Amino acid sequence: MAAISCPHCKEKTFTSWDKFRAGKWVMLKCPSCGSRVCAHPLLLAVLYFFYVWDVVLFGFLTFLATPWYLAVMAGVWLILEFFTYYVPLRALRPKTSTAGS
Repeated sequence: MAAISCPHCKEKTFTSWDKFRAGKWVMLKCPSCGSRVCAHPLLLAVLYFFYVWDVVLFGFLTFLATPWYLAVMAGVWLILEFFTYYVPLRALRPKTSTAGS
């Protein structure tokens, strides 16, 4: 069931699963207008910085202190996965054909 609108044609053509996949750097194609859509790349870059920070910090603390930090790392990872769903979709420019010179 489509519940998320395309940023280009404004029709509700994307499912929740499509939106989740877009948070994993996947480009989507709108079935209605054919435009390419992705999650906002700058926000995804910030979010993935926090993924790296989570793994490095809590992985290091797990190694030094106690294995409980492994559970904290998994909890923070799940919270970040939740936030990837809320990264807005952006319409990409159409592909330009490069006819060889």
